[in-house]
Amino acid sequence: MRATTTDSIRVLVLSADEDLRRALHLRTARAGYAVEAVATEDELLSQVTRRSAEAVLCHVQEQGDGTLALLHRLRERQCDACLVLIGPDLGAERTAALLRAGAFDYLTSPVKTGRLKDALRQGLEVRRSFIQVRELSDKLKTANQDLSHERDGLQRWNHNLVLLNELSQAFAGTLDADEIVQMVGDRLTKILNVDVLGLLWFQPRRVWVHASGSIDEGLVEQVRQALLAEGDGLGTERRRKKQSAGASEQPVHRLLVWPVETLEVPLMVAKERMGLIRLQRMQGEPFDAYQVELIKAVVTSLSLAIRNAHTHSQVQNLAMTDGLTNLLNRRAFSNILAREFKEAERYRTPLCLIMADVDHFKRINDRFGHPVGDRLLKEVAALFGQAVRSVDVVTRFGGEEFAVILPRTDAMQALVLANRIREAIERHVFTVNGSRIGLTVSMGVAQIPDPQVGTMDEFVAMSDALLYQAKSSGRNRVEAARPAAALVADAALCAQSAPASTANVW
Repeated sequence: MRATTTDSIRVLVLSADEDLRRALHLRTARAGYAVEAVATEDELLSQVTRRSAEAVLCHVQEQGDGTLALLHRLRERQCDACLVLIGPDLGAERTAALLRAGAFDYLTSPVKTGRLKDALRQGLEVRRSFIQVRELSDKLKTANQDLSHERDGLQRWNHNLVLLNELSQAFAGTLDADEIVQMVGDRLTKILNVDVLGLLWFQPRRVWVHASGSIDEGLVEQVRQALLAEGDGLGTERRRKKQSAGASEQPVHRLLVWPVETLEVPLMVAKERMGLIRLQRMQGEPFDAYQVELIKAVVTSLSLAIRNAHTHSQVQNLAMTDGLTNLLNRRAFSNILAREFKEAERYRTPLCLIMADVDHFKRINDRFGHPVGDRLLKEVAALFGQAVRSVDVVTRFGGEEFAVILPRTDAMQALVLANRIREAIERHVFTVNGSRIGLTVSMGVAQIPDPQVGTMDEFVAMSDALLYQAKSSGRNRVEAARPAAALVADAALCAQSAPASTANVW
């Protein structure tokens, strides 16, 4: 992970206790942040309103009721600062209420220096990701507004444009680029009597070709290659007559020639060329001026719709992906597990969940620093990805903890996979400053159906409990519920009576 300087990051410290306020100010300043301390909530709200603050350290007094009200006031003012609370042990229920109200973390006094620094660092990273998502969401909102405005313009056309207006409205109903192009191909080829429709989008670079059933595959591929080869050089609509094939001894179905008429129109968004659409007729009249204007009206909405779809895809990917490891994040984990849990219950198929944690990883961060720890976590994530099947889902659950969802997998198969991952990480050569270090993982494996599991939360809790059982039993091991463990024991007995080459999965 790229190192980030902190001297430009502004942190506000709120505490009515002068000694504590001074101590927090000093510790935060020593960590490299630009710090300003305030004694009252009104001062804090004034500072947040007047100038931006990336983070707020807030001292919680008594039972935290006043802090809860402060959090609500900050939310009303749309404050996006990372809020870290410091105070006495309030119990799980009250602490959870504060976190739900917008706090990133709650640190119980007294707070170790390293813990405070970690909370600020992690909170600021989450805040940066949130701001990225918000900016992309704003772009998506603007794109929707632009698309809606363009649709309103098309509605003012005469009745001969009804079908094209319906097409524009259909764009607003989907955020899938493939579906948008399919709509255009299905409708425009009929409205304008077009045999082949090709579309090139520059970023990300993609090509679609839609053709009627009578068109030769060779021509379809020719259109595709032509768009890839010359699309960037096209800035205005062009018309092209049929090229002469001349005398040829080749069969007709192998000839790759231009159709009778070709119309090429750039896809524009705010004077920026985003792509190209090509319409081709194998025979018939040339495209007249009216048809060209119709196409230009369609491609304006088409450009906005495809850009809208790609922006939405970026937002979705950012919101569901862990920025460090590129694995799916905890939000994606919850969505996928909920779906698979319902499927397993509905069809009575097995589902396994592996919770894994890198052993003693805090020592790595404390000894070598978080940049080294982040690099090692990326290596561990890659090893997880290499070990699983294509149908399995690997996610970063949080910190150094990973979760693997195994659809249609029983406990025995899950244990084999878990041990394969564990052994791969144990054997892997991790290096720091040229020296080799060893990393291991502990894992807990839960399976449904199970009489003790009735909900998805209970499923996660069981896997998590088994993980901590593995931790307390010596680490670098896999623990499973008793029925699964019995299966492994049976497999081990069978292995003892088998030839020496048979491996024990436990």
